[in-house]
Amino acid sequence: MTGRVSLVAHRGQPLSFPENSLEGFEHVIKSGGIYLETDVNITSDGVPVLSHDANLLKLTGKQLIVSDYSYDQIKELPAGYSERFGDKFNHCRIASVEQFSELLKDWPDVTCFVEIKEACLTYFGLKAVDLMMDALEGIFSQVVVISFDYDALVYAGSQYDIPVGWVLPEWSEENYSKSVDLSPEYLLVNTKFCPQEKAEIWSGVWEWITYTVNDAEEVEHFAGLGFELIETNRYSELKLESKIIEKSNDF
Repeated sequence: MTGRVSLVAHRGQPLSFPENSLEGFEHVIKSGGIYLETDVNITSDGVPVLSHDANLLKLTGKQLIVSDYSYDQIKELPAGYSERFGDKFNHCRIASVEQFSELLKDWPDVTCFVEIKEACLTYFGLKAVDLMMDALEGIFSQVVVISFDYDALVYAGSQYDIPVGWVLPEWSEENYSKSVDLSPEYLLVNTKFCPQEKAEIWSGVWEWITYTVNDAEEVEHFAGLGFELIETNRYSELKLESKIIEKSNDF
């Protein structure tokens, strides 16, 4: 443990840009960010897109389920999160994973934690992993596949020899045993049920990530528990506010 931490930009910078937008991710990267986190759902015709929710209401203002519509239909929708930002980002569209991959090709030092969501696994089964991996093919060396779905991670790790991270559904002895069996490169834990004593944090082959932390005091708290990677919605601000943030690239 170095006593310092690196920030993971959770869905880009969603307090300043529409979440999971290419604009938000590019802002983080140009601000020095080298760790990103994003989410994948899949359209009815099998195109992986960046969206945390299966329902596009928040981003587009329309009650649409990603898996019910083709990519050609979805890509035309303004996705500027008007409830939060008004008309400022009307030009934004929901990005495909392929477009995201093209962005990251220009920034080879950036690592992205890509979460495959339960909704597309329910709709496509493990084929969802294949569709996502096809779209990420050009940046495999920059990707960590994460999910709440244990079986999807077993499949991704075995079929693609790629690092994986399990997003813990809860803190339990059963999930500790499953973590040992899976031996993921990363374990991710929600701050809402993360233990608050360092001695209670499981040791293992994995590196820990906690989410979502948005103020400097919390960063210091979780660093004290041994976390070296911390997800935040406020990458740019926390980089300035916290004295223990690891120095990252200035592009």
